[in-house]
Amino acid sequence: MNILVIQNSIRDPVGILGDHLLRSGAELFTWLPEQQVTPPNGDFVGLIILGGHMNAHEDDKYPHLKQVVELIHQFHSENKPIMGVCLGSQLIARAFGSQVYPHSQPELGFSPLAVVKPLALEPWLQDCPTDLHIMQWHFDTFDLPVQATLLMTNDICKHQAYRIGTNIYGFQFHLEVTPEIIADWLAAKSDWIDTHYPHLDQQIQQQIKAHADGAAIFAGKVAQAWLELCLSSQPALSD
Repeated sequence: MNILVIQNSIRDPVGILGDHLLRSGAELFTWLPEQQVTPPNGDFVGLIILGGHMNAHEDDKYPHLKQVVELIHQFHSENKPIMGVCLGSQLIARAFGSQVYPHSQPELGFSPLAVVKPLALEPWLQDCPTDLHIMQWHFDTFDLPVQATLLMTNDICKHQAYRIGTNIYGFQFHLEVTPEIIADWLAAKSDWIDTHYPHLDQQIQQQIKAHADGAAIFAGKVAQAWLELCLSSQPALSD
């Protein structure tokens, strides 16, 4: 199974999410717009859109964003599964007619998440731990598309996970990160973050010890369920 992965930033690879998919037999083809003008060619069964520092509407600075939106429309029209992570979830929201804009406060570090019941019917949410915390690193939020069902939320940023139709998922949080990816973000964080969050490094290191294992288990469940959607979306072979 070939999956197209759009990596909007060199600092945000597919991480543990990709590891789960590879172990389950997927082959990942990554488009890194910072280094490649066009995405790789191929027949893909699914699309993953990762995070990035840009706003989802900044086509003037990042022309590839318009291409990403076009790919979302294309995969949707072909009924192929789509997953968006952080910026990816915002770009899906944009593709379905919603606005993305600065949030009232940044969300940095591991945050608690709550399942929206009884709307969330996904198997990977039925036994979701009540103390689930997953890594966040975003300054923007978005209006929930009218076609979407909200699946997860918290008190900081309402729209944390949503579904459109049966096979499109947006996750505001970073379920793909590893401790190494987080360390890279902390090393490269802005002076503004250093000034306003002077103890962020220590806080996140403590959070990694407390929550990284649970977050990795959750990412594995999501990856497996999404890959099953990719399998079911493939046309049946005739005898």
